[in-house]
Amino acid sequence: MSLDLIKSFVEAANNRDCEFPLNNLPFGVCFEKSKQKCFSATAIGDQVLNLTYAEELDLIPDLGFKHVLLNTFMSKGSSFRKEIRKILQDLLAENSKKISEVQRCLLPLNNCYNSKAFEISEYTDFYSCKNHALNASKIIRGENAELSKNWYTLPVAYNGRASSIAISDGDIRRPTGQIYDQTNGTLKFEPTKKLDFELEMGTVIGGSLPIGETLDFEGAENLIFGYVLLNDWSARDIQAWEYQPLGPFLSKSFATSISPWVVSPEALEPFKRTPPERDFQLLPHFEDDKAFVFDIDLKVTLIEDGGTKTDIVETNAKELYYSPVQQVIHHASAGCGISTGDLMGSGTISGMEKGSFGCMLELSWGGREKIALSSGEKRDFLQDNDTVVLNGTASAEKFKIGFSSCSGRIIN
Repeated sequence: MSLDLIKSFVEAANNRDCEFPLNNLPFGVCFEKSKQKCFSATAIGDQVLNLTYAEELDLIPDLGFKHVLLNTFMSKGSSFRKEIRKILQDLLAENSKKISEVQRCLLPLNNCYNSKAFEISEYTDFYSCKNHALNASKIIRGENAELSKNWYTLPVAYNGRASSIAISDGDIRRPTGQIYDQTNGTLKFEPTKKLDFELEMGTVIGGSLPIGETLDFEGAENLIFGYVLLNDWSARDIQAWEYQPLGPFLSKSFATSISPWVVSPEALEPFKRTPPERDFQLLPHFEDDKAFVFDIDLKVTLIEDGGTKTDIVETNAKELYYSPVQQVIHHASAGCGISTGDLMGSGTISGMEKGSFGCMLELSWGGREKIALSSGEKRDFLQDNDTVVLNGTASAEKFKIGFSSCSGRIIN
């Protein structure tokens, strides 16, 4: 696929550092401040295109944008997503024949708030990065710990809660739970002292699979509507007590944050890369010869209550051992069925070096090595009024594909 910038008559979209060039066209929902009204949208440069209004004006086909939330459009499948993407690129191109009509549907991005883009049906969180999984094992069980054999044969996961997923910029309330003090052997019910973030990618499902059916690689890829940044907030001390033998529950169910715009597979097509080398050959149903991950630079910034910013993580989505498509294949492989609006988290994405670890658990090595911030303060886990900001960018020579940020502020 071409790595050339597709030029738009929206001048800001042609800037090399713009997150939303015509090559991107993410889907979302916006709330217009002046009209106090939500609408389906795509982002272009420093503008948003009102897809609900464009559909009403017959500028684009009737694909369900009148419903505002994207589920109706998402459920129509990949062919309709590709069709509307091509139509929008023609309408917004620098040589568009309908500039005046399109301009009626454009408004400044800063005149809007992002709103929930789609109704989330179910949420599953995977554990698909080897670097993170191995680090977590060493922190919990000692430096000689290794991953269990099953980790190398399937993407480990747990079912989370859809009800506590929110888009970026919300407050995250510090959860209370059972915490076991190993030093004196006491158990208390109190607010977590080890609140953490997890840097992840989220896969948004744009179709349904009936119960009892499974997916091959092509079918799983076609079921994916797009991708978001995802922060699966975690309470590590609550998790340590509750996770045996069934895994995390309340320690992760209290909050998950996602970025507001859903970036399409077509926008990320030029950034496909081969997954990391396998330790053991995967079973045939994963079709590993077709597997790919994305070259997306990921960054985490911690903002203190006074406003001081520290970039604490830089890593890349290509560190994932299991691809998003393979996660979907595995999810469907027992016949559970999949629904439009399902969300699947990748699991924490970490690199090999300390500055590339995707959570505080790793960065502080279980709280034993505090992280130095720009202000001179130090952190092992998150404090009240800390804000965590996730950013992701796929970069070509002439353009970038951005996700917008995924942020949350800790409150008590």
